[in-house]
Amino acid sequence: MTRTLLLIHNFINFYTKNTRKMIVKDFIIIGGGIAGLSAIKAIRDENNSGSILWITDEDRLPYKRTKINKHINVGFSKDDFALIDHDWLVDNQVELLFDKVESIDTHKHELSFLHRGNLRYSKLIVATGNKPKHLQIEGIPDDIVFNVHTARQVDNIIRSASSSKSYLVVGAGVEGVETADQLAQKGKEVILVDRNPIVLQRFLTPKFADLLQDSIRKAGIQLILDARDLRFIVDRSGNNHIQIDHRQYKCDRIISTIGYTPNIDLASDANIKCNFGILVDEHLQTSAADVYAAGDVAEHTQGIVTGLWHAAEHQGKIAGMNACGKKEKLVLKPFRMKTEVFGEYYFSVPPLGNNLELTEEKNGDKVRDMYFANDRLEALLMKNDGERAKMYQKALMEKWSLHKIKNELPL
Repeated sequence: MTRTLLLIHNFINFYTKNTRKMIVKDFIIIGGGIAGLSAIKAIRDENNSGSILWITDEDRLPYKRTKINKHINVGFSKDDFALIDHDWLVDNQVELLFDKVESIDTHKHELSFLHRGNLRYSKLIVATGNKPKHLQIEGIPDDIVFNVHTARQVDNIIRSASSSKSYLVVGAGVEGVETADQLAQKGKEVILVDRNPIVLQRFLTPKFADLLQDSIRKAGIQLILDARDLRFIVDRSGNNHIQIDHRQYKCDRIISTIGYTPNIDLASDANIKCNFGILVDEHLQTSAADVYAAGDVAEHTQGIVTGLWHAAEHQGKIAGMNACGKKEKLVLKPFRMKTEVFGEYYFSVPPLGNNLELTEEKNGDKVRDMYFANDRLEALLMKNDGERAKMYQKALMEKWSLHKIKNELPL
């Protein structure tokens, strides 16, 4: 038995032998993503003795979710992309529980589990992330539709490839483009469809979208944008077809990457105030005493839900510190989108206004557009200069001038 399994085994035994005395944990974190891990690290920096229980409802150690769909072509093992190992959990005195939280009682500070009964918390951090939107195309059998949200779901896609030749990927955001790239590398026929007029519409300007769209088509992927009417059809021979704007295309499997919604069910059922996400203040405190929310599930002022890896990591740190009694304020930073597809690298912090001055530069296959306000860098899109991505992030955070960029980041 590994050290971690022994730790979990002892926790369960303790609970079952003490049914009259409910366990109270100093800190409980729900959600096995980067926000949860970042919160735990922050807690341990402030408090090296308080009890910490980390809960995940998946079937493996918490892992880097952004890696899984990028490895459809080559596959991966169960422990690949793990954020931590068993020894780290033991060394940091973190109990990891594989179970599902069924309900939160904010008045009693109590959680109810699917398998383990109940226990109580002093401080609770909800980092339940998001969940895929449901693909609404009438008549599609559930067994041919896949998501790429969890490692188990991607495992199912990889297994399907042995009996499937053609795939329809619905949604040309980051995940959709990455997934289409992987399937094309695997030798599959791929159709990538989106209702938007450009790919990665949230992150790319039309200029950069055109660059990426050209690469998508050169990879042999059939790209259909501005799609309006999608229907599922089975022909007389039993073959699956998708009808897109009155034209039929064959597809054995469908992968939905149409987006996500914050996973607020637990909080909403507990009468914690929610809108699109769980409403939090500048300290990531929810409407319930001693309950914090961080990451993709949290909704900030002006209705902002960040939905990016590094933003979730930063929020987890702030939530963990404040759960320990700090009063750190969250400052929403310009976290970037980055992706590597079709042998190219894209980086984007897109412009959020029209009153910015644009500077365009190109050197070989490297391209960058920089947006300034009063000679301070506010937004940037870049292609094929990935080795210096951290420098670009630093320039954005510190709002470098054009002169400084030309001196320290010449293209």
